[in-house]
Amino acid sequence: MRAGVVGGVSAIRAILFDKDGTLIDFRSTWLAAYRGAAAELEELSGRAGLGCLLLLRSGYDEVSDRFTPESPLLWATNREIAARWAESPELAGIDDTAQRIQRHFSDSERYPPQATGDLPVLFNRLEASGLVLGIATMDSETKGRSTAAALGIDRHVRFIAGADSGYGEKPGPGMAQAFCSAVGVDPAQVMVVGDTHADLHMARNAGCALAVAVLTGGAGRDVLAPLADHVLASVMEVETLL
Repeated sequence: MRAGVVGGVSAIRAILFDKDGTLIDFRSTWLAAYRGAAAELEELSGRAGLGCLLLLRSGYDEVSDRFTPESPLLWATNREIAARWAESPELAGIDDTAQRIQRHFSDSERYPPQATGDLPVLFNRLEASGLVLGIATMDSETKGRSTAAALGIDRHVRFIAGADSGYGEKPGPGMAQAFCSAVGVDPAQVMVVGDTHADLHMARNAGCALAVAVLTGGAGRDVLAPLADHVLASVMEVETLL
């Protein structure tokens, strides 16, 4: 646990959750989509091994099944990832590359969100205890809302923001600040729960009480622990902090 926590657990009145890697298991949902998009690009290019190369350039090694700490696959927007891949020299001359990639990223039927636990039960208990709940994602706001509905937690969530909501992107403080303003709490009364350095830095930059990391994303404890007040196996352990 880091020293210098602003406020503390007893002061928590609201929790702001990341979506992907926190409420949704990253590997079974998003890594599957990344692999699917990379496989299509490899087939289109006719270059064997291009799929693995695209992932490797983005900080994911298929052989070791590990991400680099700064891998954009863990925290960047879908638009940014698609743009990076579309600029690959091996894909020059292929039309609508970015659009093809984005279709994979937005296909919730092919890559359905896999919850990290019984979220409706958890969110019901948290709300019943008086906590105000929100979601801040680097996905789109529309996708954030549809995913919350698919997970069965939308009725418990008072605020949802995406990278396109006009509050800026992580690790900037904008989404956390907007949450505080929308639900009427001070940042020193907010716990942020996420799976990447961007989530934890957002919490710090906004002056939130606690930055809590979970291990259901692509980053390991060694990367997250120095940045977090607490590291949990999954979001289902949040109640142990309250």
